[in-house]
Amino acid sequence: MQQAGATGSTDLRKLTEQDISKLFSPKILERGIEYFEEGRLQRPFVYRSSIMAECHGTQPENYHTSIDVRDDNIVASCTCPYAFGYCKHIAAVLYAWVKRPSAFADLGESEEILSRLDKSQIVEIVMDMIRYDPDVMYVINLRLTSAGELTDFTRREVAAIFSEEYVDYLNVREIVKKLDIFREYASDLAREKKTDTALALIEPVIDAIVANYTRLDDADALMANFFGAAMDMYGSLLSVIKDEGKLRIHLTRALDWYMDAEWGLESDVLKFLADYPVRLGQNKYMIDAVELKISDFKRSFISTSPKYSEEHEYIDERIGRLNILRSELRRNAFR
Repeated sequence: MQQAGATGSTDLRKLTEQDISKLFSPKILERGIEYFEEGRLQRPFVYRSSIMAECHGTQPENYHTSIDVRDDNIVASCTCPYAFGYCKHIAAVLYAWVKRPSAFADLGESEEILSRLDKSQIVEIVMDMIRYDPDVMYVINLRLTSAGELTDFTRREVAAIFSEEYVDYLNVREIVKKLDIFREYASDLAREKKTDTALALIEPVIDAIVANYTRLDDADALMANFFGAAMDMYGSLLSVIKDEGKLRIHLTRALDWYMDAEWGLESDVLKFLADYPVRLGQNKYMIDAVELKISDFKRSFISTSPKYSEEHEYIDERIGRLNILRSELRRNAFR
């Protein structure tokens, strides 16, 4: 799950053990150090202000960890199911970086070499990459899609990813891996200050997760954790929007996610909606939007089936959700 934690350094290359110790509980940090010392890290890379590595954990397939330093914060994500803050895999990668930075292959050097190659050589390398890992095509197609076409392209690709009627827990990991390509690109766009384009990319991903989550066996909570990371990113992107009209459109979309989400995802959206409208000065707007929805649902009771029908229960549950959100918004207005 992606999260942010304050550090004492704004430079990845100046991070210290003291800096990273602030981000973890003693037990998690200790386990991370053990993972590093046991040689569980594979394919560590550094690129500009980011480090990446795979970590062998308790599952047969490695977990993918990505860490950035942004605006005095560590922003990290891991594909493991841990949902209570930074995990031991992130701790292992950070500790490895502080203790043995030379073990991380510098992608900047590869970038410099590639910049000197001619077109035919680069095409040959890219085709080799695709043969090795077909998912590279997602990266290539994303990078070649114009900003104006990005939402439709992402919607089509994500629909294909969720095309199965039912996904068992073994295949959920593959879906998360593919979705993370979109999230990583949105993160790159955010770093380049292309907020609207990043939103055009991440919103269809969140749409698809909300619409399809009940068809997944997410026993390891991998998709739930990824969803939480996507919502964190969404909040970060909204935080830099200056246009109040645009901001309200995106907040209203999040309210729709709250109404449609099932199987626990609504908790992540509730957390988002109880927090970000207050941060962004839109608390009153959100309370008004919630009250309007409550009124609409109450009016719909008039035309619904008997009290104990599924339709009646659905409306009653949604009104309950909205009341919870309204209470959270009113309470947070005074913090």
